[in-house]
Amino acid sequence: MAIKALADGRYEADIDRKGIKRVRKKFPTRVQAEAFERDYLAQHLPKAGADEDRRKLSELIGLWDQYHGINLADHDKRRRCLDAICAALGNPIAACLTAEDWVKFRYRRTVTDPPEQRITAKTFNNHQGYLAAVFHKLRKLKVIAYECPLVEVEAIKIQERQLSYLSKDEIGTLMDTISSGCLNESTWWVAQICIRTGARWGEAEGLKRKHLHNGRVTFEFTKSKKTRTVPLDPVFFKQLVDYAGGRSPEARLFTGCIGAFRRAVVRAGLELPSGQCSHILRHSFASHFMMGGGNLLTLQKILGHSDIKMTMRYAHLAPEHLADAIRLNPLA
Repeated sequence: MAIKALADGRYEADIDRKGIKRVRKKFPTRVQAEAFERDYLAQHLPKAGADEDRRKLSELIGLWDQYHGINLADHDKRRRCLDAICAALGNPIAACLTAEDWVKFRYRRTVTDPPEQRITAKTFNNHQGYLAAVFHKLRKLKVIAYECPLVEVEAIKIQERQLSYLSKDEIGTLMDTISSGCLNESTWWVAQICIRTGARWGEAEGLKRKHLHNGRVTFEFTKSKKTRTVPLDPVFFKQLVDYAGGRSPEARLFTGCIGAFRRAVVRAGLELPSGQCSHILRHSFASHFMMGGGNLLTLQKILGHSDIKMTMRYAHLAPEHLADAIRLNPLA
C-alpha cells in the first residue's frame, strides 16, 4: 500500500491489503490520493472492536501520522512527542490502555520521576491532548472502533498566570543591547519586526523579499496555517526595504539569530519566565496594544489567533476593563 508520485505529476494510490480487493487509481494531487486510500480502507477493512484489536500504540501513531499528522504545521515536533510518550508507556496494545493506566503514568511523570526528568503539569496536559487527538482522529476515520481511553481523564487544573511583557524602557534597553552587542545584524531587524507586529520569532526570521509590499509585511506558513498581513510604520518600512536591497523575491531577508537574541536578553539584565524568551516580544506587542486602547478583535487578526479565547488573555489590560468596579463598589 503506497501513494506514489508519477512522472506526469499525478499520484497513484496502490492499495494491496490481505482480505480485500487490490485497487490502483490515479489522482491529480497527493491529498486526493490519500483521501481515497482512507475511504477505501474504511469501507473494506473488517473493523475490530477493542477486544480484537491487538495493534500496538506505535502502530496507531504511525497511522495517525500518515493520515493526518503529516499535514500539521508542527508535525515533526508532535511526532517526536508522541513517540516519546509511547516509549515511556512501554508501547502497550492501544486498545488495552485504560484511564487508570494513564493516571498512574501522569503521577509518575509529574511526581515520582527524578527531578531532572519530571515534566510540568502544563506540559503533561499538552501531551494528554496530543495522545487523545490520535485516538479521536482514528476513530473518526473508522480506523479503530473503540472510544479514546483518555476521554474521562480531566486535565490537571493549573493556576493561571499573568503573561509577562516588557515595559517601554525595557524594550529600549533590549534594542540598544542588540544594536551594540550583536554581530548578526539580522537579530535587530527580526526583534524590531516582532515588537512592531506581534509576530512569532520564526515567522519574522523566515521572511522573504516578496513578503514586503505596499507598507505591509505578510507572514506565511504560520502556526494556524493562515497567511496574515500587518502594516508597518512607513519610516521603518522604508528602512527595511533599503536593507533588503536588490534581493530576488524568493530570497530570505535574515539569517538564523535566535541564539544571539537570547544572549542579548541576558546581557540586558532581563529576567523572563521560563519558555518566554523570544515570545516576550509578541506578548509585549499585544499588551501595549491593549493598554493603548486597541480593539480585541483587531488584535486577534494581527496575532493570527484562530480562537478568540487566546486573545482574551490580554483583555484585562484594556483601560476600560471592568471599570465598573470603581464606579459601583460600596464605597464609591
